[in-house]
Amino acid sequence: MRILQITDPHLFASPNARLMGVNTAATLDQVLGIIISDDLDADCLLVTGDLSQDNSAASYRYLKEKLTLLGMPHFWLCGNHDQSELMEQINPTAMNKQIILQEWQILLLNTQQDGEVFGHLSQAELEYLDRCLLDNHHKHSLLAMHHHPAPINSWWMDQIMLKNSDELAQILARHHNIRGIIHGHTHQARDYRFANLSIMATPSTCVQFAPHSDQFCVDTLQPGFRVLDLLPDGKIDTHVVRVSDEPLKIDGSSKGY
Repeated sequence: MRILQITDPHLFASPNARLMGVNTAATLDQVLGIIISDDLDADCLLVTGDLSQDNSAASYRYLKEKLTLLGMPHFWLCGNHDQSELMEQINPTAMNKQIILQEWQILLLNTQQDGEVFGHLSQAELEYLDRCLLDNHHKHSLLAMHHHPAPINSWWMDQIMLKNSDELAQILARHHNIRGIIHGHTHQARDYRFANLSIMATPSTCVQFAPHSDQFCVDTLQPGFRVLDLLPDGKIDTHVVRVSDEPLKIDGSSKGY
């Protein structure tokens, strides 16, 4: 089974609006263009949060319209910038929290904490995770969330990570069918470990953040997305695709994020 992950598009009501000098609608279109031109036949596409930058209905409608053109099911997760009520209203079928694909289940966890930039898994969300892992113990499981569950050696980003990762780790330790976790939020490609599991961070479809930075700092790497092939034996083959090797032009004087 193949799934695609895009994350953190930070769209505006206007398709001409810019974030730190980057037209976020245009870079999203570039990413989706590669998916189409490379004929990446996938079973579904996940968008792991921060869909909108300005919380506008128009931004969510724009994303829904663009993703519908791909001709594959797509699913949305809330990020700290998002409005879940609008997402549910505009694209309810995209808010499914559990996806079953043959030997696999994908669980989409909401880490949004109202009014905060950092993440938190509610008790209801933790119980839902525990129940799905138990009820489908015979299936390989991939978890998707917005916030990163463990420090990534970037001081400012690690202040706004998932705050109750210890509670998550306790649940993960009780189950043996989890094969990995994917997330957004960090605006960079990263592979690391948490709770004895493979964790995969994926680049934004717009501006990237510099890794290993103590203060907010952007990178000139291009937008990208992640391809994940979920194999019958539980292994995950994955790689990141960038839209270009050329440096991305950033307006460093803008504090739009």
